[in-house]
Amino acid sequence: MEMRATAVACSNIALTKYWGKADFRDNVPLNDSVSMCLSEAITTTTVVWDDTLSQDEIHLDGERILDQRGVRISRYLDRIRADYYRMPARVVSMNSFPAGTGIASSASGFAALAAAAFAAMDEEMPDDEALSRWARRGSGSACRSIHGGFVEWVAGTGDEDSVARPLAGPDHWDLRDLVVLVSRAPKAISSSDGHRIASTHPFMPARQAQLPARGLAVKGAIANRDFSTLGALIEQEALEMHALMISGVPAALYFQPGTIALLHAIREWREADGVPVAFTLDAGPNVHVLCEGEHAPEVLRRIEALAPGVTVLENRPGPPVRRTDHHLI
Repeated sequence: MEMRATAVACSNIALTKYWGKADFRDNVPLNDSVSMCLSEAITTTTVVWDDTLSQDEIHLDGERILDQRGVRISRYLDRIRADYYRMPARVVSMNSFPAGTGIASSASGFAALAAAAFAAMDEEMPDDEALSRWARRGSGSACRSIHGGFVEWVAGTGDEDSVARPLAGPDHWDLRDLVVLVSRAPKAISSSDGHRIASTHPFMPARQAQLPARGLAVKGAIANRDFSTLGALIEQEALEMHALMISGVPAALYFQPGTIALLHAIREWREADGVPVAFTLDAGPNVHVLCEGEHAPEVLRRIEALAPGVTVLENRPGPPVRRTDHHLI
């Protein structure tokens, strides 16, 4: 017996951040978060449920995975198997961007994995809210990659009500995210470890107290397509999150020299030259440079002048997770 399906999911960039967990088993966050799906940072995953296999086979970016990454995927599949089919799976996944560098490859990865795993079954497909719950169980931010465009992840109180919901579709706002790959090296401290450090940080209560108001303001800026307000809010949010990382024990110092140079340049472009541009970062050194579509060519020109030869992924608001008949195996 063999059942096969393939799904494609976008990564996402958090505009208000998911950093710190209330429940580590089910990836229930301490706070709500808001994100934008990234059209060009995608994961394609094929899942084949195959009862001739003796164990799961996991392939990522052309390589058979036998390390902790494969164990994580198998344990996630075990949760699905507990409620559905109890048979091994062959999983083949390809990213359009480097994994483990702060572009949320686990978000697109587990969103695509959840969608493909359920689509391959002879069962009714979960609705989007239920699918976001399943994706979150694999990686918290994956729940936001089930929907397209701009998405809110409602923290909830536990596994059942911690779900992602759409705020605005991909066509709502021609916002661009130019992801500058400052470094392709894997992070020294993983996001999973970073969440544990953050959850007990002495500054976390103060952060939690102000996040509801900031989140509401970010949602308002998206609704009104107010770039100036959004830019100020997301820069404050990103720097606050990295302040927690830098001051944690152990310290997660993700910034590289190229990161700092770009952050200073973005502020100069905006304040001295009047270019409407802003930045945010995830847990890594790579910089997400945001601007509206009409300013993207100028911003891209400035990035390339500052760092000749650097790789830049230009993203629009991306679509929701989707099935495809172009299987990887």
